[in-house]
Amino acid sequence: DLARRNLDSMSNRDIAAFWSGLPRLLHKRGAQDPNLEEKLRCVIGTTCTRMHSFQCRDLAQTSLGIAKTISQVSRGNQQYCADDPLQIIRGLFVKESQCLSIFDSIASSTVNMLNEFEARHLSNLIYSFGLIEHNPDIGGETLFNVFGDAAGKILHTFESQNLSNMLWAFVKVDAKNSRLFQETGRVISGINLGSFKPQELSNVLWSFAKSGEADPELFRVLGNHIVARRLNDFQPQHLSNIAWAFATAEVSYPELFKKIGDHIAGQDRLNLFNPQSLSNISWAFATAGVSHPQLFNKIGNHIAGQDRLN
Repeated sequence: DLARRNLDSMSNRDIAAFWSGLPRLLHKRGAQDPNLEEKLRCVIGTTCTRMHSFQCRDLAQTSLGIAKTISQVSRGNQQYCADDPLQIIRGLFVKESQCLSIFDSIASSTVNMLNEFEARHLSNLIYSFGLIEHNPDIGGETLFNVFGDAAGKILHTFESQNLSNMLWAFVKVDAKNSRLFQETGRVISGINLGSFKPQELSNVLWSFAKSGEADPELFRVLGNHIVARRLNDFQPQHLSNIAWAFATAEVSYPELFKKIGDHIAGQDRLNLFNPQSLSNISWAFATAGVSHPQLFNKIGNHIAGQDRLN
């Protein structure tokens, strides 16, 4: 409501900040506003009208905020009341397909200024298009081809999260770019892996394996790092993705599998592991030809216990 009442006086930075904050506001879900749809349409219209004058940071922030909002309201098959903010936003962005026209506007506004983007802003921009899985044609080539050229020039300035998000986005839109993946692999091999959070390590390995661009030497470097660190801060999805990536890439690393297997088998319960994660882990160990009876017994007992509860 505040954004709608002050729309004319808001700067481009203010508009970008609104979109950046919207996903967090949706988590709070305060009092319902009968005029929310009209107000959002006004903000969307003003955003699109002024987007050509946005600076790099504002474009990236707006793009990421809208993409996260769309991802949030599109998640799952949950049904909401007609006047629920999540349902209203889902109707605007998803059912009316407004998101594609907005992101086409973002693409056309950014394509000629990508060389001005800093690493973090460029990575966030790329990640946002990955979140909505949109790769439009721009001047005879795909947007992600243009993204790849721009990112390749400044890869040495990318931090761990920037690299992880960029690779993940390329895979999500099925954008093939062997040169970018190879160059990114060399960058990752040469930096301090201690700066990588578990999710970032997991995403990097998953992205290389899923894209078919896995480099055995890079996998060994990352595997060495994971074996040398504690796994207590790795979530079930991270462990599942790592095991799946090594098995899919056909990179043998028994010591890594043993460490993951010992860690999972040593858990009191496997309630934090969803069925897909357990399935992926079981498949990965079997495909990699790694025997770990304690792990398989643990998974089997967990599944049997779940069946008894059902």
